[in-house]
Amino acid sequence: MDTLIFGGLLATLIAMYRDAPRFVVLGAWWLMLLAVILLMAHHITSSLALTLSY
Repeated sequence: MDTLIFGGLLATLIAMYRDAPRFVVLGAWWLMLLAVILLMAHHITSSLALTLSY
């Protein structure tokens, strides 16, 4: 999970560094935000499914 997030953030940073069009950078940023939300939702619900207590 961390590798996907850091890889996506690195790709976004590279797009910014190479002066990519604004829609590419914003698209990559929103895509990464969506990926983080989906991965966190999966992570949280899978932990709860194992009846873990905090």
